[in-house]
Amino acid sequence: MPAYKVQWQQRVDVTATVTVELDELAAWACEHLGLRTLDVGTPTDAAPVGVRRMLELNRPLREELLQRWAAAHMPHR
Repeated sequence: MPAYKVQWQQRVDVTATVTVELDELAAWACEHLGLRTLDVGTPTDAAPVGVRRMLELNRPLREELLQRWAAAHMPHR
C-alpha cells in the first residue's frame, strides 16, 4: 500500500491561568529574553525595575510577557 506525506498548518489557541509576581516576571524577562532599552541612544540591558514599571503601564507588553512566561513554564512532553 502506498504511503503519502501530508503537511498543513494548524492554529492552536491556548488559555492558561498563571500566578506570578510582576517583579518575578520582569526579572525573568530581563534574564531569559534579553530585553534591551535605550540609555541616551545607546542600547543597554534592561533593568528589572524598569521592566516592572513598563508592565504596570503597558497592558499589551504585560500580556505578551505573560504569554511567553506561561509557554516557557508549561510542562513539555
